Amino acid sequence: MASVARFGFAARGVAFLILGILGFLLAIGTAEHEPDPGGALAAVAEKPLGYLLLWILAFGFLALAVWRGVQAASAGRTYSGGHRLYAVVSGITYALAFLVTLRFVVHGRLPAPSDAVARDLSARVLSWDGGQVVVLLAGIALLAFGVWQTLRGLRLDFLDDLRMGWMTRGARQAVVWLGRFGYAARGLIVICLGFAATLAALNYDPAEAKGIDAVLRDFAEKPFGPWLLILVSLGLMAFGLLSFLEARHRRTYGGVPV
Repeated sequence: MASVARFGFAARGVAFLILGILGFLLAIGTAEHEPDPGGALAAVAEKPLGYLLLWILAFGFLALAVWRGVQAASAGRTYSGGHRLYAVVSGITYALAFLVTLRFVVHGRLPAPSDAVARDLSARVLSWDGGQVVVLLAGIALLAFGVWQTLRGLRLDFLDDLRMGWMTRGARQAVVWLGRFGYAARGLIVICLGFAATLAALNYDPAEAKGIDAVLRDFAEKPFGPWLLILVSLGLMAFGLLSFLEARHRRTYGGVPV
């Protein structure tokens, strides 16, 4: 299982590097694709051996989904219920990423822009009885997760999951700064997604919901926006590089990476 998870971490690293590069290109005005999962798939497909890389990414996401599933099944013996819940949600997310990537590779069907998906999903849920509460809770959950991710980076909590003693001094220093920068960028994006979902619920307006592409474009439109977007994009790339280091140095418990 350790090898499966490490393969998945490497795939996650590639995915975040690509997303960060797309955001950077948007900031400097040369973007050809949206900075979201669909844009990342299209960008990779255009490159030499792009479809081979997409197959690798697809099975990398599947590996992460399997790892999270095993972790959720065994978490009750060593972790809190919150850790098990996080493993379940994370596993579902990676499973969806696998299916989206596989569908594109096999059938050439790109997913809808993440902004459109967010608005459509919000509209559907808001049409339910009690849907406003569901969207509000989802927004609050995203806000909480984003704050947790940011604090996880600033407090260096992520170091607990790594074999720091196995690293060289340079690698340890790199992990600290990549993690701080990467988790802060990831957390900021999730906080913005949660804030948008919360507004959609409070105003009963699905148009308020946003996807990753809209959040990054919003950064670019703010005062000093391009510079902010560049920083966030570099943060996403930093998280990608951190994922490569995790692939090698993630701690294991009972043969399963923590």
